[in-house]
Amino acid sequence: MSSMSDWWKNYLETNAQKEALKKQIKLDLEENVDITKLHFEHSYAVESLSQKHQNILTKVNQHFDGKASRALMNRFIENIIQLHEMDRVYKANYEHVKLKQGFW
Repeated sequence: MSSMSDWWKNYLETNAQKEALKKQIKLDLEENVDITKLHFEHSYAVESLSQKHQNILTKVNQHFDGKASRALMNRFIENIIQLHEMDRVYKANYEHVKLKQGFW
């Protein structure tokens, strides 16, 4: 009878450890979601940077001409395209995190 009692003790202890581990993982994930949300909220500055690029592009057009102007314009246009892509990725990630937070 002792072996059956030991088996139950081990079984209950193992299940308690599993539950404790699940709770800890859930808490860790929720903390990561909150940290990621805060990071997104405080580091998101794509729109103002894009506007600055537009202003610089206008000044480049006014003060340079020829190949230098075209090269600088192309570079700034590429940057603006990259910023729009970053904006799209940001919004997709933000929505993903927002949806995952409701998962628990």
